[in-house]
Amino acid sequence: MSRHAPLAVDGDLLLSADGQSVSVTACGTVITVTLPWLWSRQWAVGPLADRSQRQSLLAGLQRALQAADLTLQFEVRRQVVARLGPLSRPTLLSRLLRLGAVEVRLVRCLRALLGPPYRISNR
Repeated sequence: MSRHAPLAVDGDLLLSADGQSVSVTACGTVITVTLPWLWSRQWAVGPLADRSQRQSLLAGLQRALQAADLTLQFEVRRQVVARLGPLSRPTLLSRLLRLGAVEVRLVRCLRALLGPPYRISNR
């Protein structure tokens, strides 16, 4: 049985709501979601607010990323603060936050919190 080549995704998308912009950029096998802030009230509502739903949603997302051989990463203030992909393993911080296999990078989160303001714009 032959192994198929990974799915390649290319594109740019800028989403804006309530004056806040989120950029989604895909290049090859990496999808980058650029957020203006590390924390948003949207993370505290909906399916991500409930621990069991959050874990189920993230496990399903990881299975889909694995099937497509894609990696999803979250960037804040030019710091990749979290990644989820086929080979992702939980970090201590992701275990504490109950984020499943999402690799949360503590030092980069601190840099994103303490760094200069960063405005997302059309590239």
